[in-house]
Amino acid sequence: MSLYEERLEADLEAIRSQLGSVASQVEDNLRHSVQAVLELDRKLANETLIKDRAVNQEIRDLDHLCHLFVARHLPSGSHLRFVSAVLRLGVALERVGDYSVAICRIARQIESPLPDAVRNNMEMMGRHAGKALGTALAGFLRGDPDSARVSRGFASQTAGTYPYALEVLITAADSDRRPARDLFGTLLVFRLLQRTAEQALNACEQTLFAVKGKRKKEKRYRILFLDRDHAMLAKLAEVALSESHPNAGKIGSAGLEPGAALDPKLVDFCRRRGIVLTDGDATRAFDEALDVGPHYHVIVGLGVDPAAHFDVPYLTAVLQWDLEEDGITAETAIEDVYRALMDRVRGLMATLGVRD
Repeated sequence: MSLYEERLEADLEAIRSQLGSVASQVEDNLRHSVQAVLELDRKLANETLIKDRAVNQEIRDLDHLCHLFVARHLPSGSHLRFVSAVLRLGVALERVGDYSVAICRIARQIESPLPDAVRNNMEMMGRHAGKALGTALAGFLRGDPDSARVSRGFASQTAGTYPYALEVLITAADSDRRPARDLFGTLLVFRLLQRTAEQALNACEQTLFAVKGKRKKEKRYRILFLDRDHAMLAKLAEVALSESHPNAGKIGSAGLEPGAALDPKLVDFCRRRGIVLTDGDATRAFDEALDVGPHYHVIVGLGVDPAAHFDVPYLTAVLQWDLEEDGITAETAIEDVYRALMDRVRGLMATLGVRD
């Protein structure tokens, strides 16, 4: 190994060592912050608050090492990806440190012990979030992309616990008189633990980027259009989105009270444009559409309010499009309806950041 290679490797090792030190401190602070809430330990909360100042300084030192490495070696390829990923991880770790600080401040304000069900869910979320973050960071330091799979599993467990934890907290609020500060503080702790798991997912993406050069995949969405009878509007909106953004994700449509078949005008319109309707002219019920697997990211109501007909999942957004605002009536030609829906669809995709 040449002298230059020895120097380069020594500088890389210094960055790894500094990142490992910061990661260890952040993980400890997260664990102690949750413990402070569970045990109402104000002393531990204050000690953890103070430790975050050292974490911030360590992250600044890490940034400095990365910038020095770039200035000294003008890296390219894997070395450049590594330094770029470390800088992004520094931001993620600083955010998790801020989450721990917020949790500690909540721990100092909660006045009464948490109900057992709330405690159990918080303890579970804290454990899963901590494992997700720790596994992701350890995998990055080892250059092990396979660790991303394990970390994602823990992050998914954290995300899966959150809606249930929220329901438990609501039940506790209804059945047990407690100070509003305690309830709102507990809710914030749950949210911050979920955000920690999301930062762990970011760390997984940086590992894949640094080791294999893989960029984060573009987001794909599950979107459902809903109208009254699934004869025209919802299916036409599905067609417009599939035509304009074929890689947007899984797109569907349904009706609250579906008829026997699609409107013949819609079938003829699609035939003339060479659009193949995958289900022929069959209609689909809303209940059937909801019973197909994971939640929809977005449900769009056309002339109906979807939220009035089902319990909206925590991760689902519900929209209503009033086509009368676009001058669309029952007598409007289907070509004009299609153009109006296409404009709406493109606006939605621009909001979601989906490319044509």
